[in-house]
Amino acid sequence: MTDKGSTENAVKVTIYGQEYPIRSRGNVEYIRKVARYVDEQMYQIEEQTSVKSPSRLAILAALNIADKLFELQDDKDQLLSDFEAKAREISEYLNRGINEV
Repeated sequence: MTDKGSTENAVKVTIYGQEYPIRSRGNVEYIRKVARYVDEQMYQIEEQTSVKSPSRLAILAALNIADKLFELQDDKDQLLSDFEAKAREISEYLNRGINEV
């Protein structure tokens, strides 16, 4: 949550009923948004499981968030690969057209 060149911000966020002071060079609203997401993930897991330990809920939330991150990275990699293949295809098509002229 850093933004090079920005001044350091301090913001208090609440996650799963606990208040945490966060220091970051990131945008304060962004920090709050990230904290809200983690908070929501923990409560969502609590509703779906019998886990009540805050530390276990935090670990499960972190695993879920990491899983989503990896899925998105895989999707991005696939899109990039598809884009590069299509760009090569178009380039070859254009080169054939230029050579025929």
